[in-house]
Amino acid sequence: MSAQFPVAVVGIGCRLPNGSDTKELYYEFLRNKGDGMSEPPPDRWDHSEWGSSRPDEPGKYNTSMCGFINSIDHFDTREFGISMKEAQQLDPSSRLILEVAHLALLDSGIDYRGSNTGVYIGQLLISASELGNGDRYEVSSYQGLGKCISLRSNRVSFTFDLRGPSLIVDTACSSSATAMHMAMSAIKLGDIDQALIIGGNVIAQPVHNVMFSKTGILSPTGSSKSFDAAADGYARAEGFAAIMIKRLDKALKDGDTVYSVITGSAINSNGKGVSLTMPKADMQAETIRQAYHHANRKPSEAFFVELHATGTPVGDPIEANIVGQVFSEDRKPDRVLRIGSVKSNIGHTEGCSFLASLIKVSLMLKHKEIIPNIRFNNPNPKIDFNKWLMKVQTEVCCTRLILFDSFV
Repeated sequence: MSAQFPVAVVGIGCRLPNGSDTKELYYEFLRNKGDGMSEPPPDRWDHSEWGSSRPDEPGKYNTSMCGFINSIDHFDTREFGISMKEAQQLDPSSRLILEVAHLALLDSGIDYRGSNTGVYIGQLLISASELGNGDRYEVSSYQGLGKCISLRSNRVSFTFDLRGPSLIVDTACSSSATAMHMAMSAIKLGDIDQALIIGGNVIAQPVHNVMFSKTGILSPTGSSKSFDAAADGYARAEGFAAIMIKRLDKALKDGDTVYSVITGSAINSNGKGVSLTMPKADMQAETIRQAYHHANRKPSEAFFVELHATGTPVGDPIEANIVGQVFSEDRKPDRVLRIGSVKSNIGHTEGCSFLASLIKVSLMLKHKEIIPNIRFNNPNPKIDFNKWLMKVQTEVCCTRLILFDSFV
């Protein structure tokens, strides 16, 4: 995406852990150093049947702590013109996607019905409860439509009469980031006037917790300790978020509320690396440089960077050191790079993780302050904070007192 076609975030909707059901509640929660990790709600599963202190015990996970959102079973059928019978066959993701999409559309103030609006949804991992394991004599026509992942985006387009492209994007944890890149490219080409970008993740059943526990990537202490020496894996989290984007010049002309401006983006892949799941440092650096090239900016201009930083012992040092290296190039010696990760507050929302971070940064810009990371007590010794002049933001910082050029 070229800097000649910057896009503006003009609408936000979210349902995120710890009751962050609006952008205002989400920002207040993060600003006040909120901790979104908790035991499974009673309506999910019985932890005593699934948890074990022995990581090798078959069929068990090593932690029950996740970031949960409230009331995934509540849904206003009248609001979306869906019958009660059909709503009962809709998976939780489809319902929550409709809810956050509606919030973002309303927040944007755009006359969206019949518009050339694209819908791009980043999502992965269909939970066991969504696979239709039930009495075969109760299978109905609604069940296939309600649980088909490809129809989640189409349902949004249908419900709100949005007539641009409508698709699901699955690139694992970067799904919503890739969805945004695709949407920005379509806006640049003039294929669409604006785009609704959605990310979602629901933890309706514990089977994926067991799977990730067996791979050794989940934190046994149930929290993402980003950048900290005690980092021992990541904590899973639910989350649904949506943003509305359009070209900046059109947003300004139309008098829209502009939360943030995105001037460049880039995507790539590792290619052949050490392993299928391990990040590759040189390709991460290349992606950052490419995005800044598209934005016609320099990484050294950045004052704050929101990192992926899930809290894994391997991934965090690779990412943080690459960020430190790239953003230190030509940076003035007295210019400290502040970093953070919303995963320290709410855990890793997987398919929604990029949007959870982007909304955080967008609201920071709107409020003209930097909000804190939590769970940072002792710097990870594998991250060279001093060499790269990096600082993990642990307190609220008013940007009016600091001159800066850009957030990432």
